[in-house]
Amino acid sequence: MNMARNRRITDPEEIQRRIKEHGRWWHEIELGPGIVTPGDDSNRKKLPVLEDLGLPSNLTGLRALDIGCSDGYFSFELENRGAKVVAFDFVPSDYTGFSVAADILGSEVEYRMDNVYNLSPEAYGLFDVVFFLGVLYHLRKPLSALDAIRSVMKPGAQLYVATFMIDEHVILPDGGVTTLSALNPVLQDIPLWQSYPGGSLNGDFTNCFAPNMCALKGALSEAQFKVESSVSLPGGGFVRATAVDDPLAAKYQKLDGRLEDSEFDPSVPYYLDEEGAEHKLTGRREDNMGSSTTGQAPGVSPAKLSWWKKIIQKCHA
Repeated sequence: MNMARNRRITDPEEIQRRIKEHGRWWHEIELGPGIVTPGDDSNRKKLPVLEDLGLPSNLTGLRALDIGCSDGYFSFELENRGAKVVAFDFVPSDYTGFSVAADILGSEVEYRMDNVYNLSPEAYGLFDVVFFLGVLYHLRKPLSALDAIRSVMKPGAQLYVATFMIDEHVILPDGGVTTLSALNPVLQDIPLWQSYPGGSLNGDFTNCFAPNMCALKGALSEAQFKVESSVSLPGGGFVRATAVDDPLAAKYQKLDGRLEDSEFDPSVPYYLDEEGAEHKLTGRREDNMGSSTTGQAPGVSPAKLSWWKKIIQKCHA
């Protein structure tokens, strides 16, 4: 038996006192028989969705990371399933109630205060399971976050993402709300993100960008993930994805970070000059000396035109 669990607080009055003293909670966490923190979030309804996506009941021997853990509901759930857990958020643990809940439960979950963009294998090692729930749409740099997350995952590791989505909730210029399919059914198959300037989503200035399901799948692919299962619900969606090795995606991930985390390397060719580069809509100059006889735009190869088909295939995967 876990020795830390032997140190858990079991006195109902003491548990109730500590819950009340902390004040506001985000999650509903059962800290004693029938004693649940008064959280605002419907977290306990999300757990069955994650299980339907493929979350195992037994995680013994695996390392798990819970990004944006808040007061720790999902961190403690991962621990209950046998994982060695790192809980991760950008405020001290006593701000959210995490430290109170951990003390009451006798938990051995490790809490780290940090920013998702700072994740690195040197600082955190590698994980088998990562939860990234309710964080993506709060980020100003969502793709950079996915890249950082991929950097701390073993090949074959499982990522669970939950985020607000626009498939069923598009904000119109007049403030009204509709769905993508109501605007035009084809929009569900186009990777789209909506921005929320000035707190235009629920008056929350930390809400930045939200994707549709197609865009989320595309972003995960660009960050070296393979989407295994997904579900769209009113106002949001869930995805389970496997960390994979994709040399081409890795190349352009690194290219995007040039001079940010490394010195200029003159031996690396300029990407537009690489063999097979197709980054100019007009093609290379030597390709555009004459008129096109294929019915395509001059200089645009069939490979270039197949890009859209690949995106559509990812959306329907």
